[in-house]
Amino acid sequence: MDKTDKNKSTLKVVALIWILIECNLVAGNIFGFASLFGILRQQNIYSSKCKLVSEGVGSNRTYVDCHGQINEYQFAFALGIGFYNLPAVAIGMINDYFGPRFLKLIGIVFHLISWLSLGFLAPGRDWLLLFHTILLSLAGICTLLSSFSIAAHFKQNRGLVTALISGAQLAGSIWFAIFQVLIEKKIVSLSTLAFAWTSFALLMLASAFLFLDWRFLWLDSKLKVKPTRQEGVNADEQDNLVEHVTNPLFVVVTLFLSCLLLTISFLPVVWYPWLKYLTGGDDVLTNRYTFLYSISAVVGLVIAPLCGLIVDFRASRGTTQKMLNISVLQTLTWIASIALCIVCMFRSIAAALTTLGILLFSRTMLVAGSQALIAAVFPPQFIGSLLGIMWTTAGIISFTTYGLVRLATDPEHYWRAWLVILLLCFIMGGHLVQLWVLYFRSKKGKKCEDLQVHAEEMQTLKSSNDM
Repeated sequence: MDKTDKNKSTLKVVALIWILIECNLVAGNIFGFASLFGILRQQNIYSSKCKLVSEGVGSNRTYVDCHGQINEYQFAFALGIGFYNLPAVAIGMINDYFGPRFLKLIGIVFHLISWLSLGFLAPGRDWLLLFHTILLSLAGICTLLSSFSIAAHFKQNRGLVTALISGAQLAGSIWFAIFQVLIEKKIVSLSTLAFAWTSFALLMLASAFLFLDWRFLWLDSKLKVKPTRQEGVNADEQDNLVEHVTNPLFVVVTLFLSCLLLTISFLPVVWYPWLKYLTGGDDVLTNRYTFLYSISAVVGLVIAPLCGLIVDFRASRGTTQKMLNISVLQTLTWIASIALCIVCMFRSIAAALTTLGILLFSRTMLVAGSQALIAAVFPPQFIGSLLGIMWTTAGIISFTTYGLVRLATDPEHYWRAWLVILLLCFIMGGHLVQLWVLYFRSKKGKKCEDLQVHAEEMQTLKSSNDM
């Protein structure tokens, strides 16, 4: 290895570490938004939605019903999760046609406006909360998809690198939980934290110009790989986006992710009111369990690499081994999602804690596994578009979260929504069967190919002996 290659190898590792830190700080914050519900109530955000309710007919005793206030927080949360996924196809196209650096710069703009909106949030400016959740999601998905381009520099471990990035993004939900603790202890205010978080735009700007590239012919990064003209011609001849989008494996993974994603997009929206109901309205316990929910995401930093290792396990052996790895991982994900839906139908603290334990694995396996699969199997020049299409499809379906919240208007009726999600998960079992069928067909095809090669070798040997 010459000095240039050694320096480039070191730069790749530095770039990966930088990207992992960045994704953890800014790419997945929206998924921990439930931790702010209690803080927002204390700051009287949407307090106009609270109303005095009489305890009964003829009673002079009244209490404050803030169910409408919580509904506004849930709506902002559900909208944010929807916008994290919905525009992903357009964002993926921007990544592929203009380059990840260009996409990262767009993400920086969304990041700044989002956190400034939270910083200026106050009673009377409640609408800024919607600005924050929507733009926070757009900034997150821009950062995430642009970061996946780093995986192209790790040809033998693309699945693992993609899973690491996914794990860092999932663990990003812990920051709102940390905000909750700092604010409750009166160490710092929400607006101060929001303004501090805007400074990470500098971190994003640095990574954009140091490690990422765009399609313009100036200010290239040192990691840029310049393909030869012949390589470009071969790529155009052999690969096109439509071919990969219509690949049965891509279709299966997209549908699988889209439906099972409802388990991890609906749960955070209803977690706070569910725990408030289970604890009998105890705000202290509810906030404690919500903090536990958000902080548990850090476990994804351990589970995500395991998903990547499963996808990459002996992948050099060929398509058959890759199909086996994918089938095993997606089967485990499906089982965990089914279990999550069933447990969430029970109304007890034990069920909530069990749900949390299952979620640690199902959430990470679903997100990290599906993205690692795309990165490991499909060409790197189409990763942005393919992930964009996959997440946009998931985003369209995830908007049903808002409908599910309306279906289950009260924590006592959350089982209705979970039953709908459970049925969708069972339907996806059919696609799981299809995945295993693809594996066995691949295995059979490989066996026939090996027999044919062996027969040709024997024929060649026989011909040489006759001579």
